[in-house]
Amino acid sequence: MNPTRVLIAEDEPVARQGMRSWLEAHGIEVVAEAANGRQAVEMARSHRIDVVIMDLRMPGQDGIAATREIRQSQPNIRILAFTSHTGLPHLRAAVRAGVHGFVLKDRESDDLVRAVEALARGEAHFGPGTADHVVALLQEVPEQPYPPALHGLNSTQLKILSFMVDGHDDRAISRKLSLELKTIRSRISEMLPIVEVGNREQLITLARRAGMGRPFQPDPGSSANFPQ
Repeated sequence: MNPTRVLIAEDEPVARQGMRSWLEAHGIEVVAEAANGRQAVEMARSHRIDVVIMDLRMPGQDGIAATREIRQSQPNIRILAFTSHTGLPHLRAAVRAGVHGFVLKDRESDDLVRAVEALARGEAHFGPGTADHVVALLQEVPEQPYPPALHGLNSTQLKILSFMVDGHDDRAISRKLSLELKTIRSRISEMLPIVEVGNREQLITLARRAGMGRPFQPDPGSSANFPQ
């Protein structure tokens, strides 16, 4: 049987070298490496890849955006998220992008090998430290009947977005929800990859299209690019 062919997408050279050595010692072929999401997309196109080990936080194009692009153009490639973040918004965005499994960076190297082998067999892999979070993610039910475009958002994010649509700034939202200003800004940043938009203006426009707040009035001069 041919060895599994892997692409490692990780911005830390030492981490890439460590993963390469461990995988190759277990008969897994590392055919390419990438230091950011853009390189990962290019390498996936130029090599025959079975599994991508994708760091979700990288400079430039991050791993979530790269995963989405690879899955759209090459759906047979399996994506293993390699991350130190287990918060539900982060995992939710990764699942929506199309990952097939998660491995935490602080786990033993054997778990990485098991995960790659599982994905190569067509299975999913949710390693220790992520399985419970994924179960919680699957059990989430939106508190309000918003359209699918917003279903990835939790109740706090939806409340913040509702205030944004109504024209309130971050400080006003902070006062209304009794949350710190930095928490409000963090939750807004988390929403962007979840609903697949690039900035706040596109987020508000998408929310209005989904029926939140005042009726959506398209700006004839706007060239905003976001999912329909």
